[in-house]
Formats: sequence, C-alpha cells, structure tokens
Amino acid sequence: MVAIFASFYACSEDSIPIIEIEEETELDERFIGSWSLDPTAGSKAVGPTPDDLSWWSIGEGDIDARSCIYDDLYIFGEDGDFMNEMGEETWLEEWQEGVDADGCGAPIAPHDGSTVGEWYTVDGDRVRLEGEGIFLGLSKVHNSGEDGQPENNRITYNFEFSDDDQTLEIRISGWLSGEPDATWYYRFIKQ
Repeated sequence: MVAIFASFYACSEDSIPIIEIEEETELDERFIGSWSLDPTAGSKAVGPTPDDLSWWSIGEGDIDARSCIYDDLYIFGEDGDFMNEMGEETWLEEWQEGVDADGCGAPIAPHDGSTVGEWYTVDGDRVRLEGEGIFLGLSKVHNSGEDGQPENNRITYNFEFSDDDQTLEIRISGWLSGEPDATWYYRFIKQ
C-alpha cells in the first residue's frame, strides 16, 4: 500500500498549522510483471461508449502491418515503478513530430521508453500511471485528448482481469471533447 500525503499551510500570528490529507492507494499484485498487447483481432478498438466499440477495431490483416506494437512491453514493477519497453521499433502516428505517415519506426521521445514512471490502483477498478511519456496501448490517448500530453503526466485507466489474471482489459474515456463516454479499449496478455 502506498500513501500519498498533501500538506497545507495556513499562516497566522501565533502558529502555522499543518493539515494532512491522506489518499490511500494500493499496488494490485495482479499487475506485477510484463504485459504486451494481445496480437489478435479486436485487441485494440474504439467506440462511442465502453460497451460499443464500433468506430474501429483492429482486424487480422492489420496485426501484421502493426506488428511492431505487439512486441512492446508494459512493465509494472512490484515497487510501483512502471516502464514502457519499446525495442527498436514501435507504432508511430502522424501526430508525432517528424512522422509523415502512420507506421512502424524508431520510438520518439518522450514515448520512447526512456522514463521510469509510477503506477498504482485507485478505487479497485482504476489504475493510474504517472511519468512523462508513460502510457498503456497508444501513446497519444489520455484522459483529456489524443495528443500524447496528459495533464501532469498522469493517465487513469479502468481495468478488468480475466483468464486467471493472465488477460488485462483496459478502457479509457474522456479523450474526445463533447463525447465523454467515447472509449479506447486495449487487451493485454501477461508475458
């Protein structure tokens, strides 16, 4: 269990009181280890709601073309550290500086795996990642946009485990202005 403290100071002539607010967070042990995107149809999808992913879903033909993202690792350390391990190539998109067309290529900072971030679970069904360039699934998607620049370098995802905790399903909403329920979905398998 990790405890996060915030201190607030109020000045007066006689004293400086300190008020501590504690937010309890935990490290759900089921996350610990290395994960990769499941290289099967439907492992990445997007739609208007968490239960309707009809806008786009990866098909069998796209998996070969995007193979460079399926060997990326998402590593949850037992001490709360988190890392993206991209290898020599990962999936790049035109929103990234210097990318002319979507495709495989050398990772681009800050989404290049060079940062060690942190992870912890919140409310039993959400996981939060913190750190510049840290993400799950697609580097562009965060809770308030698709530009790879989350506020305070913090992203919160909803999660669900299945298959004896060997499959991890992630959903994230809030990234599409005017459509708060729009959802990206990713399915990961434990390595």
